[in-house]
Amino acid sequence: MKTVNHYTCHSGGAEGADSYFEFFAKKFQVQVVAYSYKTNFHSSENKYELTVDEFKEGVIQVLKANEILKRTKINAYLKLLARNWFQVKYANEVFAVTNLKMVQNRLQIKGGTAWAVQMAINNNKKVFVYNQQTAQWFFWDAYALNFKTLTQKPKITAYHFAGIGTRNINLFGIQAIEELFKNTFE
Repeated sequence: MKTVNHYTCHSGGAEGADSYFEFFAKKFQVQVVAYSYKTNFHSSENKYELTVDEFKEGVIQVLKANEILKRTKINAYLKLLARNWFQVKYANEVFAVTNLKMVQNRLQIKGGTAWAVQMAINNNKKVFVYNQQTAQWFFWDAYALNFKTLTQKPKITAYHFAGIGTRNINLFGIQAIEELFKNTFE
């Protein structure tokens, strides 16, 4: 039988969605690991600082993700992006709260959250994305190679999951995270 304390939320400890995932995880007695590179700006009580070897492993995953994302100027953000790999690596499913945009009939994730989501997709993880602009959950459909609308509110089904997303979270995004935990653990 699953109990709440068997669950671990893998996150990044950043402001915004990461912090709210951590807040609700604590409220529902779910363990949290907040991955970080060596910095004094990361203030989570659940901070896990990456080793040099882990950082190098993360960089490899960032470069693989960029084969799909095709973004420029990644070196300035490499520490953050390499950290994202560990949010995904140990998770069996990923929940991201962010903003989506339509590009050539495909939904794409805006901003830095796209990196962790792409790493999850590259490694065949279940991916759920909440678009806080439309207040709608989506899931990654590997056959369609696109995000599809989720018809029911998601539940956390894996002991190890990632809770990630935008720093610019809005009230809909916060509510989505809270409802995810309530739907799962109440």
